[in-house]
Parts: sequence; C-alpha cells; structure tokens
Amino acid sequence: MRPQPWITWRCWRSLARRARQPPLKSAWTRLCRRFDAPCVCQTGAPQCKVAHMSESSASVEKIWTGAAVSDGVAHAVVHVLKDHFDEPDEDSITPDMVAAEMARLHAALDVTCQEIEELQRVMGGEQGSAESEIFETHLLILQDSTILKQTEKRVREQCVCVDWAYYKLMCKHMNALRGLDDAYLRERFLDVKDVTQRVMRHLRGELMQHPMFDEPVIIVAHDLTPSDTVQLDRSKVLGFAVETGSAVSHAAIIARSLAIPAVVKLHGICEELHSGDTVLLDGEGGLLILNPTAETLARYRSREELAERREDVFQVDRHAPAETLCGRTICVGANAEFVEEAEIVQESGAEEVGLFRTEFLHMENPNATEDELAAAYTRVVRSLAPKRVVFRTLDLGGDKVDERLAVEPEPNPFLGWRGIRLSLGLRDLFKRQLRALLRAAVHGRVGIMFPMVSGVQEVLEAKAILSECADELTAEGIDVPYEVEVGAMIEIPSAALSADLIAAEVDFLSLGTNDLIQYTIAVDRLNDRVAGLYQPTHPAVLRLIGMSVQAARCAGIRIGMCGEMASDLTLTPLIIGLGLNELSVASTQVARVKHAVRRLSVPECETLAVLACEKSSPAEILHLSRAVAERCYPELFE
Repeated sequence: MRPQPWITWRCWRSLARRARQPPLKSAWTRLCRRFDAPCVCQTGAPQCKVAHMSESSASVEKIWTGAAVSDGVAHAVVHVLKDHFDEPDEDSITPDMVAAEMARLHAALDVTCQEIEELQRVMGGEQGSAESEIFETHLLILQDSTILKQTEKRVREQCVCVDWAYYKLMCKHMNALRGLDDAYLRERFLDVKDVTQRVMRHLRGELMQHPMFDEPVIIVAHDLTPSDTVQLDRSKVLGFAVETGSAVSHAAIIARSLAIPAVVKLHGICEELHSGDTVLLDGEGGLLILNPTAETLARYRSREELAERREDVFQVDRHAPAETLCGRTICVGANAEFVEEAEIVQESGAEEVGLFRTEFLHMENPNATEDELAAAYTRVVRSLAPKRVVFRTLDLGGDKVDERLAVEPEPNPFLGWRGIRLSLGLRDLFKRQLRALLRAAVHGRVGIMFPMVSGVQEVLEAKAILSECADELTAEGIDVPYEVEVGAMIEIPSAALSADLIAAEVDFLSLGTNDLIQYTIAVDRLNDRVAGLYQPTHPAVLRLIGMSVQAARCAGIRIGMCGEMASDLTLTPLIIGLGLNELSVASTQVARVKHAVRRLSVPECETLAVLACEKSSPAEILHLSRAVAERCYPELFE
C-alpha cells in the first residue's frame, strides 16, 4: 500500500496558495483527499500521516546524504525523471495490450512531429529557410513507415513494451550510420539520435502537458533544468532530489520559490530509485531516506512540529517594514517565476517583486501571443498592486534553453547567446515581450530590467527598442504608461566596472550575484569539482559590488540585490554595510530577512564592511559577517 504523502506545514501553506489558482483548484481538491487533510478554506495544519507498509513492501531503510538547498520535509513516492536516452526496461506485455502500446507510440510520434514542425517554422522565420531545412530530415525519420512496421512486428512477436522495441530498433540504425565511411551519412547519426531522444521522452510522458503522475510526488532527477521544471504540474510536486547542482542551481532556486524541500548532490539515486518508491526528503539535513521506518517518520514529525512553532514567531511581523535599530528602512522584496506565485508573494510580507523571471513563462508557452503575454503580466501586476513588480526581460540561454531557438549547440553557452544578447538578436521576440510589458504597466507599478548586459551600448539599444514599442502602441491607440522604470542587471564584471556609464542611462541597478560571482571567479556554479571556489565573500566580488553601489549613488538612482546572496542570513550584515538598501529574496525567506534587518545597526554593519574589505581571505570575511549575524539574531540559526 502506498503511503499517505505529507509535507511540513510551511510547505503545505505554499502548496495551498498555489492550488487556490483556478487551473489548480480541482487538482488541489483531489490532493486534499489524498492527504486526508482539511481543504484550504479550513484552518489548522494537516496532521502528518505515518505510512503503514505491508510486509511485502517493507524494506531496509537506506539513507543518502547530499547538500540541503531548500528547507522543509516531505514524505511521498518518487517520480524519477530518467535521462532522455537511458535504455528503457524490457517490460513484458500481453497480446491484448499491443494495440494500446502502438497507440502510445503513435501519440508520441504525433507530438514529436508537431514539435519539430514548430521548430522548423520558428527557424524559418527567425534564421532563414536554409537553417529550417535541417528539420526536414527529422520529419522524414519520424514518418518512415518501415520503422513503424518493424517496431510493431517486434512488439507483437516478442510481447514487449513499445518503448524498448522502438529504442532497440533506432539504436540499430544509429550504429549502422556511425560505422559508415561517408562523412555526410555519418552526420545523419545525429539526426536519428535527436529524433529518438524526443520520441523517448514523449513516450515517458516527460514532455507532455500532463506528466505521468497523478498524485503528489517527490521529483528525482540527475539534473533538473528550467525547461524540465516548467513542464511539471507544480501543484503535485512536493520536493526535488537531484544528483547534481548547488545552492544556486535553478532546481534550488525554484524549490525555494515554491517553498518545497530540495536536496542536491545525491549521487547515484537515479540508478537505485524507481518511480513509486517511498522516500522521506529532508531539505534541512540534506538527507533522502528510502523506506523510512515508522520510528523515523515519528521523529521527523516531532522535529517539524517544534520547527513550525519557532517559524511562527518570525511570521508574526512579516508585513511590517524592515527597519534597522538606527531607523533606516531596508526594502525587502521577493523573487518570482510563475503567475500563481502572486498570492505567495502577497502573504510572504514582501514589499515588492524585485525580480520576476519572465523566461519561465516563455518556456511554459513559447508560442504565446502578445495578447497572451500582456494578460499574464497584467494578472501579476493587478494581483500585487500597489506593490512594484520588476520584470526581467527574457534571460534565455545558458542552462535555460529554448530548443526552438537553439539551431546549434554552443560550446560554452554561459558565455554565448543569452540574456539581452539573444533578445537583441531576435528583435521580433523582444518587441513582442516589451509591447506586452508596456500594456501591463498601465495597471500598476512596473519596472523593466535587462539581463546580462556587458556594457552601456546594449542598454542604449534595448532602450531604443522599448521606446519604439511605446510609440507603436500609442499610434495604434493602445494605452501605455507615461513613464516606466528601466533598469539593468549587474552580473558581468564588465558591467560592474562600467556601472557609472550604465547608471547614467537607467532608473535603477540590480546586482545578480549568482552570475556575478560565477563570472568574476571563473567558476561553474554547477560543477562539483570547483564548487568550493564559488565564494560570495571573495574580495573581488565585494569590490565589484562596492563599485556598483558607488556608481548608483553618484547617479542618484537606487540599487538592489536579487541574487541568492541576498537570501543568505549570514551575509545580511555585510550586504547592508556595503550600502544595499533593497534586497529581493525567495518568498520563503522574506520574513526571516526582515527579522534579521530589525536587529542590525547600519553603523556597525558599515564598520564590518570596511574591515571585510581589508581582508584577503573569503573564509575570514565570511567568519566576520557570520559572527555579527549570530550575535544579533541567534534565533534564526537554531
């Protein structure tokens, strides 16, 4: 018998808020029944359920230790997202299942065909017909009747699932092509591989609108990309357990945004776990426990009840301003990715949305029209009015890849076509987004922020296109705001070094510390081998932050920080000491950051910053900041 899934009350509140949105309401009702819990209109926390496993399913408890990146505890079955080219299991079927298996293959082929045709259409419009023709070969492979007949023959004669039959057949073709002397024909191996990858993922249900789970699950994956995340039914995801990643990987960022537990660096779990296995995920201790015993579940339930009571203390004043002991107000906002997060942001106590990552909406619906985008942005603005919402224009590229736009793999995507570079290169796409944002801006306070700028020329070009969009809308009789705040992200060293030039052309700056640290130290934040070098307190990083703050002050504009560094409570004294008055953090951290701010004195923080800037060791600087933090608000570290 499967366990009753449960999550901690902190995570439950966030899940409930997400489920209040109309598209999730029916799913939430079913979820409440599965949890045997009160509906969201009732008060009181749901009681955690301890699973009663049958003797046949009871197994030895096994524990993996990783890195905790998002707080909370969840107990449920897992759904394993396999690598899209893993060999499927050779599952046996009965003769009466053959028709259903072939229907699954036909459905996967149809969806893949639509996907490739859309890629072809986009490439034909954006890059020219020559590039779009590369997909003709893919369509011919999909429509090859011989492959279909051979697959059906194998399924019928061997009584095996269609996944295995199709995979084996396509591997046979790939091996034949790979061994040819002709260079052109050898290259066709990649075409067959790409098509096979797409079809296999559709067969697994991993790319369809309704992934193959209809109950609350914990997602297990080798790596969870942004495109993977947006395709999940987030109302049924209770946590992430990932083999790779770090505290600043997107899986971690999304988990904190959704207020669900997450653990990364759980090496080997994809090989040992199977969809349907029962686990407990500890997002505070960094543990994943397979087949947790009744004693383990009871221990966690007691621990979490104590943690919930302690957390309630910080939540009481979450809507009050964050004012330091000496009277300075620090604006604490929230980061967001999805429309349904608006209510979570409202209830978190955030004073604004300092960063709305629009690329996640794009990946959910890459074909969205200007009207659809305007409606989505307007919904966010109206839901949060009169609070300000700062929308970051598309930050695609790097690890947030829209396959429709990626004609060829980039050898180093983080140094390639991403952020504002991509937007300026795809002018029609950029204008569609800017027009939609301007239309939404008439309904509340809106800021538009350009990501990954390397210098002032990109800002000037982007502003010119924004002005062009405003003129076009006005000529069409569509209302646009008289004025919209325009900002730039400082996340490349060249931008920080020329921050004075950029500050003269914008209304605000925002420090994206995730990439600023990565690019300054030349360290891949997702690479385990060099993860230890990813140091927010590196003297070079602090100097670039200081230069940016000084440039903003000289220009008379505001500057904030929206990277994960802003959420780190051990660094809050140092950040305030460096002159930051605006912080945008994960919604789950808003109340805690406000609590910390209220117990700090700006003069003491400035003294700390001066002392820190004299040090050469990142570890020593971190120790100094942590000492102030633990002395001023020890309750946040209990």
